Amino acid sequence: MKNGIWLLISLTLCSCYNQTIKEKINYQSTIMVASDLHLLSDNLISKNSSYKKENMTNDGRVQEYDYSLVEALVNKANEEKPNFLILTGDLTFNGEKDSHIELIKLLNNVNSSIKVLVIPGNHDICNIEAKYFDEDKITKVDSVTIEEFRSLYQDFGYKDAISYDKKTLSYFYPIDQSNWALLIDTTLCRYNYENLMNIIGGYLEQSTLDWIEENLKIAKENNIKVTSFTHHNLINHNPMFENGYTLSNAENLLEIFSKYQVKLNFSGHLHIQNIKNKRVNKYQIYDISSQSLLDYGNRYGKLNIYENCYDYQTYNLNLFDKFEEYSFNTFYQKFYNRSLSLYKVSYPDNYQELLDFVSKINCYYFDGDYLKINDLKKENKVIFNFINSSKFDNRYFKEILSVENINQNKIEIYL
Repeated sequence: MKNGIWLLISLTLCSCYNQTIKEKINYQSTIMVASDLHLLSDNLISKNSSYKKENMTNDGRVQEYDYSLVEALVNKANEEKPNFLILTGDLTFNGEKDSHIELIKLLNNVNSSIKVLVIPGNHDICNIEAKYFDEDKITKVDSVTIEEFRSLYQDFGYKDAISYDKKTLSYFYPIDQSNWALLIDTTLCRYNYENLMNIIGGYLEQSTLDWIEENLKIAKENNIKVTSFTHHNLINHNPMFENGYTLSNAENLLEIFSKYQVKLNFSGHLHIQNIKNKRVNKYQIYDISSQSLLDYGNRYGKLNIYENCYDYQTYNLNLFDKFEEYSFNTFYQKFYNRSLSLYKVSYPDNYQELLDFVSKINCYYFDGDYLKINDLKKENKVIFNFINSSKFDNRYFKEILSVENINQNKIEIYL
């Protein structure tokens, strides 16, 4: 009887073990992904100008290293030799034509064996904030139109696409015999000039949705797997950042993706490294929000595509010794400085300790390092409890401290 029990246990364990084994089958292609480069041409800043790149934003970017980080990305691509390098929008600081030209010069250094594909972000086209920074004043300069963008980047996807949307800068591009990339222009920049404002949010008109569905039907009929790329988020990554960040009619695109089994989308815009998934009609869809190349972590992603699996991981770009520390300190200090007066008034008894804590976890949140967030929670239980109490009214940090300890920089998605 004992032998029978042990045999039953052994068979059960073997059965469970075999069910959990997941093997990647038939490697197909590799895609390097980066987002929100926000390159600002040096030609747009007078040599004697009082305006400096490091002071042009207060959101934590190391804007002063924009050229160096794009050059490092290009060099990394040439070193690792992926099949594609895909950039998911906000290629430029504020859509300046000169910035686009400078970026194209850098991208032309990518090895010819690597195909570079781009889509625009909300900063890139018809931007009314495109400016030249003179010694002591700012003047407007030309941005680019949709037609100019398509012409400038014709060698980076538009010339060799297999299908184009008539109204937007969206297109399908063949990755290999078994895979297509769907690059969707989710921006509304084409309406900026008539509205006298830069429209931040994203939306897909019905004609674009129809075009997407027509081509996905063809892909499905030919057993072709489609990976999607957008600038705006397809799934909400943080309840505090839905309006203006998540595609406003994302549910329409998600319905189409569930119907034609598009499993994975890459987005940007939010600058936060985060992975979310959503079940739509019993089909699980993933959206990977890539952080800005200029924010702490300074990451790019690498996607290996297999017949039955997506294997994704991010990597840091370190420009010099202690660059990671420099980038962290920049991100930390910019948030600390812009929040200092508020915290002094709202929490006078412990504002320094509290602000130090939230500035740190904010850095780790943008970098997708939830392990460090949870470590800080354990090390600072008093502050953690205070933030979760009614005495602290910042919902953003309550959300951050509620994140699960799940790696946001690595995932395997089986089909």
